[in-house]
Amino acid sequence: MAGKILKGAVPSSFGVENLVPEVVAVNERVAKELGTWTFPEDVLAHLPIVFASVGDGVRSGAGTTPTDHMPNVTGITTRSPFAGMARLIKESVPGVRTVGTLFTPSEINSELYRGWFAEALKKEGLELAAVPVNTSAETSDGMIALLRLPIQVVGQIADDATRPGFAQIARRARDAKLPVFCFDTAEMADGATLALARDYYEAGVEAAAVGVRVLRGTSPKDIPFTNTGTETLAIHPELLRQYGIVLSPENHAKAKVMTSAKP
Repeated sequence: MAGKILKGAVPSSFGVENLVPEVVAVNERVAKELGTWTFPEDVLAHLPIVFASVGDGVRSGAGTTPTDHMPNVTGITTRSPFAGMARLIKESVPGVRTVGTLFTPSEINSELYRGWFAEALKKEGLELAAVPVNTSAETSDGMIALLRLPIQVVGQIADDATRPGFAQIARRARDAKLPVFCFDTAEMADGATLALARDYYEAGVEAAAVGVRVLRGTSPKDIPFTNTGTETLAIHPELLRQYGIVLSPENHAKAKVMTSAKP
């Protein structure tokens, strides 16, 4: 596969041992499974790997710092804009004191995101109330528990378990007359009030550019882990008005209008 990039969620059963790609592009879930892949002698130790959609390359085990990492691994992280979201909540939600979220203890990204969001909110004088769930099927019950707490807004972090159940999260919050802020623009279609999110498509483009650099001769060890520079602010204007949320002129000017297609 000279000059080619092998990409995607490739399980060990794919038969990757029959391929010798020049670069492998992976997401976080696949990165954790690299040890189960079988390659010809010593290939895995030297095979260039470029990751994307990873919350933290260091915490995922690929290095000790963004510049001191495994010599054959580099990539683009997609850590959510927690500081920006905390400022948005503080500035725009009337009377806010506590933000609520569901999280999934078994997911590395979810645990990291919960901690980072709590830290960002604390700097704004706010608290995070977090309720654990283990699967998407638990989001409805998790929201019932979360809404018993004294929260003024739901600020839902992004993880694999809560994403499929986001419509339930938004519905429960709407019934409780609470706005829902999130970190994934795709969730606007399920009833979110506002999203401040990384653009995963553009992050993939950035990762592809890193892959091209590697194919052209740059060693992964000389390319630091870098967080995507993309950021999208999306709003549902009617829900903003309904909850009395007022954005600054600057934020309103750059926001994309994305409304739910669902009742």
